[in-house]
Amino acid sequence: MTQGHATADTANVVFTKLYDFNPNDFASGYNPNGRLIADIAGNLYGVALYGGHAPKDNPLGGGVVYSLGRAAGGGYHYHVLHVFQGGPTDGARPVGGLTMDGAGDLYGTTAAGGSGWTGTVFKLTPASAAAAADITILYDFTAVSKSGINADGAAPNSSLLIDIHGTLFGTTSSGGANGGGTVFSLTRQTDGTYSFAKLHDFAAPQGYDDTTGGLVRDGSGNLYGLKAAGGAYGSGEIFGLFLSGGSYSYQSLYSFPQIDYTRALPFGSLAIDAAGVLYGTTNEGGEDLSGTVFSYPGGSSPATPTTLHRFNDVTGPSAPDAGVTIDAAGTLFGTASYSATGNGAVYRLTPNGDGSYTYATLFEFTEFKRQGDAPESPLLLDRVGHLFGTTVEGGADLGGVVFRIGETAEAIAVMEAGVVLQVIVTRPGRGYSTPPTVSITPPANGMTAQAVATVDHGSVTAVTVTNPGSGYDFGPQVGFTPPG
Repeated sequence: MTQGHATADTANVVFTKLYDFNPNDFASGYNPNGRLIADIAGNLYGVALYGGHAPKDNPLGGGVVYSLGRAAGGGYHYHVLHVFQGGPTDGARPVGGLTMDGAGDLYGTTAAGGSGWTGTVFKLTPASAAAAADITILYDFTAVSKSGINADGAAPNSSLLIDIHGTLFGTTSSGGANGGGTVFSLTRQTDGTYSFAKLHDFAAPQGYDDTTGGLVRDGSGNLYGLKAAGGAYGSGEIFGLFLSGGSYSYQSLYSFPQIDYTRALPFGSLAIDAAGVLYGTTNEGGEDLSGTVFSYPGGSSPATPTTLHRFNDVTGPSAPDAGVTIDAAGTLFGTASYSATGNGAVYRLTPNGDGSYTYATLFEFTEFKRQGDAPESPLLLDRVGHLFGTTVEGGADLGGVVFRIGETAEAIAVMEAGVVLQVIVTRPGRGYSTPPTVSITPPANGMTAQAVATVDHGSVTAVTVTNPGSGYDFGPQVGFTPPG
């Protein structure tokens, strides 16, 4: 586990590498992708695209499901929960990441494998975060014709959405009636099996990058998603499936334009806030053709997205692939797979209260790729404000990494007549599971002041002076233990 501080806009950021994937350790998997998830104990779960098991026709391996279990002292232990064998009885290439239900069961998709070699939907039931899990194939997509068409879809490469009844909703990026993918649901029956329903067939694909992201759901049960190269201009679209009388009707809500022949390519999934506003990213497009972060009002009436940030590949990070994560205050966090001076970055957009946002690069992957390279998956935000993510490449062994980011609190001391009267928090920080130790610079001659911190939801909300000290000629520096 290595630590380092960012050199970007927020120098109080603490980067921790939790695990290095190694292609030479083939059985453990490598090239992590798709979103991370966590259970209530803080154990992490994810998927790796390659490694595990290599049948003769697939020397790269079918990929694995892995966990990083919390260990005493704050570390993590890596475990392989399932090794994908490939078709015809198992899937391969778990691209989209995992979804967890209330019982702790894991659900996901594979883009390949299965009896038709067109992917599967699976369920894993882990006995613990450290043990191999039993797998059940919930659905096996059928083979496609020479023209890429089938009845149900193929190559699901995004995460699943699960509702309170245990119904799963997902997308495929190819196959279906037009070869452009489908939207589907899997409804659990009383005998534990799942009933498949196709909710929509997308139009014929409009390019190599015409993938479909995962779905989000609003308070009325309507579904929203992104088609990377769909829409009227082949540049990407926002779509909705609106629930009425127990059935869904599809509507294309917005088609991204091409600018100077550059497509927008809204990869990944949307995020939705409590008011039903949608947020997403485009990998390219925008005035600088390097990608954007946008918001969209939701609802069935077509509207134009609002651009919240434009990336520029000359001056900073660019090419976001994965959408954003939202915290309770409406702050947006995301990853960019490229950066002008490094190998991608983690960024933050803080709302200003007037509809605008302030951008900051939280961390940039440098050090000749040893910290990681190409973060292409959404971030996980835990209950105390830690951000967790993966890079598909880089790290000590160039097989990708799992990382964590926290932010150290900052404060200033108010001094009068040689004593510390008050400590004012200027940055609350993120990621504190317990109150950090407060350190105050000692005076040249006199008694060092002392104080204690109060933490709420992982951030320092107040500092109470317990001993004002004496002999201070100038305002002392205040420090906090980094979040861990």
